[in-house]
Amino acid sequence: MKCDSLSLPKYIDKSEKIFFIYGDEIVLQNNARDYICNFYKKNGFDEKKIITSKDFPNISQIITQNAGGSLFGSRIIVEIIHEGGKIPKDIMDILSFKNIDNLVFIIRSSISKISKKASWIKQMDQSAVIIECNKLKSFQEKAWLKDQLSFISGDHVKEYTERILDLFPGNLVAQQNEINLLKLSYKKDSKISITSFEDQGEFSPYELEDKIIELKKNHALRIIKSIHKNDDHYAQLLVWIIGKVINVSVIALQNPNREKGLSNAGIWQSKISSYKNFVKNISLKKIMPLQKKVYELDLASKGLGGITKKQFWQELDNIVIALTTP
Repeated sequence: MKCDSLSLPKYIDKSEKIFFIYGDEIVLQNNARDYICNFYKKNGFDEKKIITSKDFPNISQIITQNAGGSLFGSRIIVEIIHEGGKIPKDIMDILSFKNIDNLVFIIRSSISKISKKASWIKQMDQSAVIIECNKLKSFQEKAWLKDQLSFISGDHVKEYTERILDLFPGNLVAQQNEINLLKLSYKKDSKISITSFEDQGEFSPYELEDKIIELKKNHALRIIKSIHKNDDHYAQLLVWIIGKVINVSVIALQNPNREKGLSNAGIWQSKISSYKNFVKNISLKKIMPLQKKVYELDLASKGLGGITKKQFWQELDNIVIALTTP
């Protein structure tokens, strides 16, 4: 049977204690593995054995040796690490071991997608719970985060959830790190100032172009803030990127065939659609004055002109706000 990572609690006791975890969201893989381990630990499975690729040829032997338990009646969780590629026969042979009361199998695979028509998936589906751990939709991400923050008193969960989502949208690794820090510092019936959160995201300057044309104002401002704090030597590059967005938009607005204009301006085909949507929300009257500001910032980034360092970064923010506010 198949389920997504958030639905695992409904399926955990529906299989023959065999779980196949896959997908490109490593945090959800870790959560699924931990949930399974904690569930069975409560049922006496207090030992764990990890099998990597070098031991695959010996899987059947390892299972046979441990299937009967020990004199002390050990119950064992066997975690098998599959590092990608075709699922080897040694792993598939696990499905033939039926009703082994003292073993739980967790197969963790690095593959990101599966074909429901593949014969090995059909075979796996008959005996195991197949857990998909791919990127979450926004509403799923919010639900996941609220669940992870269950240790926080009810009055504050919403506030923490919204703040973390605002800082780290779509980044479960960063969200998990923030959650772990909160667990160390949070005390019941007390409140940590929400302003104590620091944005630890690291960005490439080239991400700024995408966030501007997608009208994601907060994310674009986060990128500038992060680069200002950690990599301010990229100041001139940021000006160039913003100038590119403005100049390309002017070309598109002046060309009756916007797609052709964007293509002639050197925009990749994969970004033309985003640019077309972007220029629908601006006008030449609005964007032309920004060209002069970009020119002044370009001089400032080279140590010329009368703009101070503080004014430089504020002006970058102002231009981004102007570009991303319809």
